[in-house]
Amino acid sequence: MKFWHNGVLTPDIDKTIDFLCATTGSKREKWTIIDEIEFPAENMVTGDGGKLRAAFGRVAGIVVELLEPLDEGSYHAKQLKARGPGFHHNSYICEHNMDAVVASMLKTGGRIVWEFRKGDEHACYIEASDGSAVCEIINCCPFMPEE
Repeated sequence: MKFWHNGVLTPDIDKTIDFLCATTGSKREKWTIIDEIEFPAENMVTGDGGKLRAAFGRVAGIVVELLEPLDEGSYHAKQLKARGPGFHHNSYICEHNMDAVVASMLKTGGRIVWEFRKGDEHACYIEASDGSAVCEIINCCPFMPEE
């Protein structure tokens, strides 16, 4: 398993990118924006699917994923409403034995709060028992943003 990115929930990706560029020296043209990602209900194992807008970029060398919910009933929209904008999760790529890694995390008291499976793609959020942390485990890395 290796670290991939920090995930941030935001009500407005464009404003968040502008802020990060103004305060950290990140370059807007190096951000990749995906206008719509859909997690259909039939591919959800746990939690609510829906659509969201996403952006990937680097801040001080660290990959940052920005998530802007587009459906009010989605897991991400509910989290944004409950917790407010800001840090949501650390993400890790697990290319081998993902089910075993997830099972070991659950033994520590974590719980799956969102899980998506489609073909070979598998991603899930595991939340600490006290709600203090969320880890995303994903079995493939779509891409890495430029430095």
